[in-house]
Amino acid sequence: MALRDHPERILAILEESDSDENDRDPYPGSDVEVDDHVSERSQSSDTEQDANNTDTGSESSDDTGADSDDVNLLTLQNRQRQHFKGRDGTIWQKAPPRPNVRRRSENIICEPPGVKSVAQEAKTVQECWNLFLTHDMLHKIQEYTNLHIQERRAQCEDISQRRYMNEVEISELKAFIGLLFMAGFYRSNRQNLEDLWQADGSGVEVFRLTMSVQRFYFIQSSLRFDDKSTRAERQNLDNLAPVREIFEKFVEQCKKMYSPGETCTIDEMLVAFRGRCKFRQYIPSKPAKYGIKIFALVDSKVFYITNLEIYAGKQPDGPFSVSNKPLDVVNRIVSPVSKTHRNLTFDNWFTSYELVSHLLNEHKLTSVGTLRKNKKQIPPGFITTRGKELHSSTFGFQKNITLVSHIPKKNKVVLLMSSLHHDNKIDESTGVKQKPEVITFYNSTKSGVDVADELCATYNVSRNSKRWPLTIFFAMLNISGINANIIYRANNDNTRIKRRHFIKNLALSLIQDHLQIRRAHVNLPRQLRKRIADFTNEPTIEPPQKIPGARRRCQICPSKKDKKTTHTCHACHIYICPEHLISYCENCSNSMSINEESED
Repeated sequence: MALRDHPERILAILEESDSDENDRDPYPGSDVEVDDHVSERSQSSDTEQDANNTDTGSESSDDTGADSDDVNLLTLQNRQRQHFKGRDGTIWQKAPPRPNVRRRSENIICEPPGVKSVAQEAKTVQECWNLFLTHDMLHKIQEYTNLHIQERRAQCEDISQRRYMNEVEISELKAFIGLLFMAGFYRSNRQNLEDLWQADGSGVEVFRLTMSVQRFYFIQSSLRFDDKSTRAERQNLDNLAPVREIFEKFVEQCKKMYSPGETCTIDEMLVAFRGRCKFRQYIPSKPAKYGIKIFALVDSKVFYITNLEIYAGKQPDGPFSVSNKPLDVVNRIVSPVSKTHRNLTFDNWFTSYELVSHLLNEHKLTSVGTLRKNKKQIPPGFITTRGKELHSSTFGFQKNITLVSHIPKKNKVVLLMSSLHHDNKIDESTGVKQKPEVITFYNSTKSGVDVADELCATYNVSRNSKRWPLTIFFAMLNISGINANIIYRANNDNTRIKRRHFIKNLALSLIQDHLQIRRAHVNLPRQLRKRIADFTNEPTIEPPQKIPGARRRCQICPSKKDKKTTHTCHACHIYICPEHLISYCENCSNSMSINEESED
């Protein structure tokens, strides 16, 4: 029986030389679906991976001889040389597709980037910030906080503490948030509050002028974002019940206000938290290591944060039970840019052949990502450095997807998959490193979420807390500061205002209304009212002139004593009886007046 009459036997013989090595999975069991719970990410998302030179074979053998007259054998052998074959049978062509084709759709952005019409009228710092923390959201927070305060007042038996337990007004809530931004501006978010309120010159005066430290402590401990009376029922269906309503409204505002650029990044943010939380995560590659993981979609160029999703662990059965597999997470988070022909960049935790194909076919989005070498679609020759030169690259092509393997160092291999690139071009600007354009593009767009994380940490408003809903609220404030700054610059003809100046102006604008209300309180010391007036650039209201011979009740003694007096305090002009009167000679009185003026 001649072999030339049975071409299938010839193909089997050609593939048999590599069957012992190439067809065996070098990473048994590693390509199963990622478990729903991703509490630990021990594998780094770095692009470089160690190459295992012993568990994979080389490319298909080219040493099989053939007689010159064996046409079928030569045909099958040439066909074998023209492509790579993945361990699951996926075919990758060695030659790129022809370039003279119709313009690809990924080059046509359906929605132009920039501020959307609903946000174009916001010109001031506070108006831009209110696009994300709206008045309705602030009123909801005020409502839920006051319900908790009423409950605390009813349980408090110490009358002396009740004077700090007044319900919160909107102006005071804004002032509280303004002080958080001010603490972030001074890089004092983790500093002891007592230090910020010091009156010996080491503190920050705006904190003392806005509210007392006891009141700040009370508001921070009382802040609530849902109705506690119905929380237990909602928690049976949702792990995020204490913050779900406010967080989802905030995310919707982020989606509505700005259209991101043509390249976006998907990655996780880790909000530092070490308290008790059933979905707290440990990610050793992050600076905080422990915290609450939030998946984010971020513009790769201006770093606007478009969409967010909190990883809530395994949710109870019900409407909030969703899959936490990478493909499903990306499928949900790309909704604001779906079918706009933008590009997404993500790391090797997300990247898979199925995801890249799904984004291209279902969402009309291209993608670029590093790839873990345990994926079965990768040909064995792509994950080995044996017989390859340093800085060399190997490409595999399909109609819409490109696979590249690059050797940046000895025994190191970089694997990337792209549905945006369709050629084997090398970036000449990389010199002797000879990096493919796919890699340089990935490096230029991969840091969107990391930069947003760094911006949040630079002027962080977060304070130490054992309550994870409050930690998420602090993260929302950090994100609102970043997004509002981007809107403000765009709406004011790309004004080059420094971000620290924007944060400072935002903090001052938020506390302005409360300062004016507080200044009108008659029980506030005159000197403090004068400092508030100077701080807000308003004229000082002088106290009424003393009426000669008029007798009034002493304002220090208890009212039941009913002590009448004609004496008044030289500084604050309140009536005081002789028991509280301190006499000075004329020289001492003058020197004290001079010292007070020099301090002002």
